[in-house]
Amino acid sequence: MANPLISKIKTYATRSFIFGGVLSLLFYVFASNETLKSTFGAIENVFPNQGITGTLYDWKVNYFSKKTSQSSTQKDVEKEFEIDNKQTNTTQDKRKPYSNSESIEIPQSPYKDEIIKHTYYTLAYVEEYEQARWVAYKLIPKNLEKNVDRKEERFEPDPKVTTGSAIHADYNGSGYDRGHLAPAGDFTGNATMMTETFYMSNMSPQRPLCNRETWRLLEEQTRRWCEKKKEIYVISGPVFGSNMPKIGKKNKISVPPAYFKIIFSEKEQKAIAFIVPNVNKKEDYKKYQVSVDEVEKQTDLDFFSLLSDDLEKKIESSTSTEGWFGAKK
Repeated sequence: MANPLISKIKTYATRSFIFGGVLSLLFYVFASNETLKSTFGAIENVFPNQGITGTLYDWKVNYFSKKTSQSSTQKDVEKEFEIDNKQTNTTQDKRKPYSNSESIEIPQSPYKDEIIKHTYYTLAYVEEYEQARWVAYKLIPKNLEKNVDRKEERFEPDPKVTTGSAIHADYNGSGYDRGHLAPAGDFTGNATMMTETFYMSNMSPQRPLCNRETWRLLEEQTRRWCEKKKEIYVISGPVFGSNMPKIGKKNKISVPPAYFKIIFSEKEQKAIAFIVPNVNKKEDYKKYQVSVDEVEKQTDLDFFSLLSDDLEKKIESSTSTEGWFGAKK
């Protein structure tokens, strides 16, 4: 005969488990993304690298979240940083000609990628490869003020990609880093810009030492150039190849063999470019400096088309390091 006390304990435990489960589900569905982000962050501090919180957060964002209208605070932020956010999403072949230097960093392209304009950077999303073909933005010292850090951020699907971007879980167990194309370190001026850099449309599968060493050092050098020159334009992206390996279960993400970065000083009328191989070892990024013409050759993109033909040709053919590293080549 069963012990009545044990039976009561089992009954109360079952009811508590069901009640707790219902409360947890309600919290999961109705809590704001920011609240859920903080909660999961606390859980990951206790149980790191367990993966389930990232998957649950992706489901929340994909299936339970509602898009909200732009707040007055966000509008104030855009005004402070002189952001023109009137442009809407479209495919690149339908874009109107550019009329001011704010768009000088946007390359022209023969591809029909979806153009996504976030508050602080623009990208061209390639559905076939589940990542951006390029990201471009103006970088000024105000962006680099240490007002926020990345500790509270989570990788999120890009809400503006109409076909749906890759998700956080696609990278789980792949051996590749979620490599930022527009680095978080370039956007520490406020919370909005930091959050935008964690959209999965801004990620590309980088081998760990490429992401954490070679590419990181190039990103840090770019920020030093920004501090020195006060205003630069940055364009980064993958160099796609044929028969690229793929990762991801829900979305198949292509692994590029290399990445490019172009930095342009409009005031100095100078540019410097790099093509960094996606290999798992620390290397000196300086040895991968190339001309802008070489990046165009390998990507089929047309950079700085707003400049006069003579100036464009001069800038894009140069491999001089004068004004960047000091010495002429």
